[in-house]
Amino acid sequence: MESTPTSPSPAALLLAAAGVAFTVHQHMEIHTGADIRNRTGFTEENIQNSLKTVAFSVGPDRLVLAAVPGPARIRYGRLAAALGVSRSALKSADEAALRKLDMERGGVGPICDAPDVTVVFDAAVPRMGTVLCGSGRPDCTVEARASDIVRIPPNAVVADITSP
Repeated sequence: MESTPTSPSPAALLLAAAGVAFTVHQHMEIHTGADIRNRTGFTEENIQNSLKTVAFSVGPDRLVLAAVPGPARIRYGRLAAALGVSRSALKSADEAALRKLDMERGGVGPICDAPDVTVVFDAAVPRMGTVLCGSGRPDCTVEARASDIVRIPPNAVVADITSP
């Protein structure tokens, strides 16, 4: 199902402010890979051309969003190295941290302009073309060019953080 949500998602607002062309796909809330397949109209090709974003806390005041191609697996040692921290410093971000970003579980995405957040994009992301990614909310997904998404975060890092 595709429609416009009743209120814009955080990612949609940032994309619009940056002058980026995008589409919003509204759907039932998703929280898992199975939900994506069962609660949206996205195809396997859509899933292959998506970004999965995982939120981490690194210490008490640093948040990190790691964005990788949907089917890829994050290599935590590589992510830690890209951030200049130990692997043990990476902790899953809690609900309070996500609220600070105006994001919810199931909707975490890499489109973030918070100056104190580092967004690490896997090296493959900038070349992916048009992708689907979290909008900040679990009930809608945004679609935009990966190269446009990568340029929005003020603290973006591009590094090889996945396994083949």
